[in-house]
Amino acid sequence: MRLGGRDQFDHVLSDVAATVFGHVGCAPDVVADVVKLLNAAVIPEADDGAGFEVQFRAHAGACEVVVLVGDAEIWRVSRPIP
Repeated sequence: MRLGGRDQFDHVLSDVAATVFGHVGCAPDVVADVVKLLNAAVIPEADDGAGFEVQFRAHAGACEVVVLVGDAEIWRVSRPIP
């Protein structure tokens, strides 16, 4: 997911993250925790107007979210899929 700036996706990012993690079977409390951490990681000053890339990945029994600004990874979290 490529996003132009935080103000464009405050609610969309939370909805997409909750949907992705819920769809792969993560418990509601895990989903809420990941969404909270993701929103805290993507702060308005973090991209200096460059925009964000948010990647959702599922592999080897885990679901992962990676946030990039340009080519630099600024945040990553992984949670097991039950």
